[in-house]
Amino acid sequence: MKLNHATNKSTDNVGKQVFAGLRWTGGTQVFQQFLNLAFSVVMARLLVPEDYGLLAMASVFTGVVFFVLDLGLSAAIVQRPDLKERQISSIFWINIAMGLIMTLLGIASSWPIARFYNSPGVQPLVIALSLNFLLFSMGATQGALLTRQMDFKTLQLRTLIAQIVSVTCAITLAFLGFGVWSLVSRILIAGLIEVILMWSVSTWSPTWSFAWADVKELSGFSSDVLTSNLLIYIGRNADNLLIGKFLGTTSLGYYAMAYNVMMLPVQRCSQMFVKVMFPALSRLKEDAEKFKRSWLRAIRLTGAVVVPLMLGLISLTPQFVQVIYGEPWLPVVPLLQLLAISGIVQTLAQLNRIVLLALGQTRLGLKLIFISVFITLVSFIVGLPYGVTGVALSFAVASTISETFFLFKTLECINVSYIQYFSSLNGVMVAAGGMSLAVLALVTNLPVNPATLLAIAVPFGGVVYLLLLRLFAPLALSEALNIMPKRFVQRWAKPS
Repeated sequence: MKLNHATNKSTDNVGKQVFAGLRWTGGTQVFQQFLNLAFSVVMARLLVPEDYGLLAMASVFTGVVFFVLDLGLSAAIVQRPDLKERQISSIFWINIAMGLIMTLLGIASSWPIARFYNSPGVQPLVIALSLNFLLFSMGATQGALLTRQMDFKTLQLRTLIAQIVSVTCAITLAFLGFGVWSLVSRILIAGLIEVILMWSVSTWSPTWSFAWADVKELSGFSSDVLTSNLLIYIGRNADNLLIGKFLGTTSLGYYAMAYNVMMLPVQRCSQMFVKVMFPALSRLKEDAEKFKRSWLRAIRLTGAVVVPLMLGLISLTPQFVQVIYGEPWLPVVPLLQLLAISGIVQTLAQLNRIVLLALGQTRLGLKLIFISVFITLVSFIVGLPYGVTGVALSFAVASTISETFFLFKTLECINVSYIQYFSSLNGVMVAAGGMSLAVLALVTNLPVNPATLLAIAVPFGGVVYLLLLRLFAPLALSEALNIMPKRFVQRWAKPS
């Protein structure tokens, strides 16, 4: 039996599926953004930087496992035009076996990890977080099939319910004085609920059949994806490892807080477009013109969301940190401003990688990621003697250099020029830059307390940005409003 229903749909329907997917994914991501912001505000006042530092130490090692668990086979499920029933069941059982093995390895390695940091408190955290490996593996195959079918409504509702419940439980535990364990509980509870919901909504269930030959057929694609994911993880977490080892728990706590605040909009936006665009571009790979137009549209929409968020955050970082997190977290300010610069680059770069994945150019992607990670690792080592600020600055510079090279190679693959690429972003950049300057002028000339200033500056910046976007990038605004209810489109959209 072959499962090819998702790939046989006309490419004319892909656009509708993309906007429907963005509508669901975008809506839930916005909600999760506010949920996570509220969660981080509450937890920052209930916990201390050392709690975040302990979790970051444990997560450096436990987080890498999630990139190993399915051996890159989930991406293969989404990208392949045809799949056999036995092939999917074989992938499922491999995932389960890997989840069990990694859980046992995580428990066994908890003591040497704690020894590495000279911090006994890390050991029980690693043991607890290792339980999530098995939970993740139980729903990975069903999640990949839903992504292949572009059923983003089901995927997002599942995630949303899990996040609401887990956040509520974590805050309750923090109030009760459980410290870092309240952060761990959120991860475990969310994983358990997602698996339960995944099994309850998925129309596919595994059979007892297994054939290694069916999986081996996907090994070339999946091994490149797996290696790429591991390299990306190393590049993103080597800073935590080095800071935790050489600068201490408190420094890592400040850095982790800044990085997490920066990554919230970056991850939410990039995940939204990556989840939707990867299966869409995989369907369009035989139609070069539609492929290019869809990718450039995704770049423009991503930039329209992330660039103003990051520039606005840079403009208001001192007030934001003081009001939202409190005086003890003020050392985060310069770190957050530096990391926000790299946030723009990283978000747009996520869409470069899915181009190569959709085209099956996984080996080229692997080479480019290796170069990028090497540059990043060197930057961490260079910045480490200058403290966490030095690491943040080095990372911002290195990510800009490496991702520019990655972009150049991506444009070559799909025959798009730099002029076409930056033309799709010009209006967005002008609007975001104008908004940032207007906010900075307001901050400089309005002598009020930080809370009042923040309350005025955020809506002011939003209105200025929308007006400038309507003037300089009407196409981006029109496309963004297509994701929203139609009554908003007529109010804001301007013919392009």
